[in-house]
Amino acid sequence: MSQAVIGKVAATKLQGNNSREFYFWIDPETQINPLDLIVVKEEITAGQQESIPREVYAQILDITSYTDAESFLEVFASTDFGNVTLESDLDRIAFNVAKAQVLGTSGNMRMPVQFNSSVYLADEAAIMKLLKVGEFDETYKLPIGYIEQSDEVKVPVCMDAKWLTGPDGAHLNVSGKTRLAAKTSYVLFLVSSILQTQNDTAVIIFNVKGSDLLQIHQPNRLLAADASSVELDTDNEQKLEKLKDGWKSMGLDAKPFDENKVFYFLPSQKHNLININADQRNLPTDTRDITSQPPNYFAYRYVLGDARERLRLLLFSRGLTEPQEQFIDTLDNADDSPAFTNATFESLCRELSRVTSRYLGSDARTVSVVKRYIENVTRNRTTGVFDYERESFASNRLQLPSTFIKDSLEKGQTLVVDIAQVNETEQRWTFGDVIKAVDNLMTGDSDRPHKPKKVAIFVDELNKYAPSGASSPLTEDLLDITARGGSLGVILFGAEQFASRIHPQVYGNCANKAFGLTDATEVGTDPYRAFPKEIKDRLLELERGELLVYFDFFGQPLRIKFPPPACRKQEDVG
Repeated sequence: MSQAVIGKVAATKLQGNNSREFYFWIDPETQINPLDLIVVKEEITAGQQESIPREVYAQILDITSYTDAESFLEVFASTDFGNVTLESDLDRIAFNVAKAQVLGTSGNMRMPVQFNSSVYLADEAAIMKLLKVGEFDETYKLPIGYIEQSDEVKVPVCMDAKWLTGPDGAHLNVSGKTRLAAKTSYVLFLVSSILQTQNDTAVIIFNVKGSDLLQIHQPNRLLAADASSVELDTDNEQKLEKLKDGWKSMGLDAKPFDENKVFYFLPSQKHNLININADQRNLPTDTRDITSQPPNYFAYRYVLGDARERLRLLLFSRGLTEPQEQFIDTLDNADDSPAFTNATFESLCRELSRVTSRYLGSDARTVSVVKRYIENVTRNRTTGVFDYERESFASNRLQLPSTFIKDSLEKGQTLVVDIAQVNETEQRWTFGDVIKAVDNLMTGDSDRPHKPKKVAIFVDELNKYAPSGASSPLTEDLLDITARGGSLGVILFGAEQFASRIHPQVYGNCANKAFGLTDATEVGTDPYRAFPKEIKDRLLELERGELLVYFDFFGQPLRIKFPPPACRKQEDVG
């Protein structure tokens, strides 16, 4: 515990302290900031009993400056009514008062802090007590960032992994402004932390922006330059040292993902089976031929056999009527369904085009409309994710991510599925196919020796797949995952710019939430309603590399920092 007192607890007739918040005046020589962590040391007396020492851990919400002036008019008048050149000889009393939010207490005594108790800036020992370090098994110790105080004390923030990847709690949602909030960077850091400290988890990452995540097994430009002994300028040298120090402070290695355990799945081009439909700026080679990429890169393409029993997911964005939905359900489930007796989308559509009367309980018009929908999705509008004519593929460089998950996924592995340049229908389909494969793997009877106990799935722009105020087969799958995934080991890491735009049940089922720099209009919406005004104000001024985390494990919001990801991203190109 730091021995320097930074202030004393204050209370007035009109403004008292309670068990949740309190005020203290600040030593004039002390420089502190909102969201710094503090500790109050005091003695609590109960009746005739001896006094009991207590520590109260808190977070500064805001700082206000006061003087002894009765009004602004008095201040204005004292300067000869606005003479800015006048040096006033009036010596006013001026002081600063901080408002603090209680985060926890020793002995779980929730009495209000007492008047005139001493306040200290929390040191490492106090922060460790607040963060419950020592209350959980070291096996599940998971670094999630670090706290940096105004006096430059840096303390790693660790939590029990079971509260993030189940079964005690599960799922993570990260929101904030695009690019400025560094949502993807934080999830990449967190995933790396999981892979370095937990040996039972596999990870699936969806790449939704350019070629951003298509070489995460390579170091970022600073680490690559350092490894090659390339001389850096002063600014980059400082950035490199800060990066290394940030990772080291949490007991983690600043390194990219393991090259032998990362596999990439890129969509196929429509008119060339083995060419990839992906942004090439961050790919190992500048050719589109998948066979010219390293062996851990695959192209994927779906045929009719992959869509059987899930045609409703394939077509849900078409705005189906009830008769159309009923017919699609028949195609998905009937024993004599042409979706099972035909080998390709082409032959299925050919059979449906010949229907002139009632067919499988539906009229010919309904059949014709559904046939047109299938044709539009799989032939006319596909970018190459669907193959209208083929039944299967012979090349081992063409592989579905869902097939890899079913047959080969092991703990410690990372799969990157690229959906950046395909249309929204294909994005939803691919995402849903992967979700279903993971669910089947974790609920099935597979006894593979290295099968993961947990699979974390990260997707940016979650609002596309579970939008607020809408329902779809994919939204229902996500609701199911967030409701029971913690016990199954299926974990969702979602990110979006606006938390208010995702399905409230999906958001509410996430036990862990993180907020980066946030838009002023967004903080007035439902997801932020539980925050005090001062916390909302802080969300408007967070810097890159800073987040406000609200994890069930801690019970209160905390500001943390995290280092840049050690792996290569698109911004490292060039």
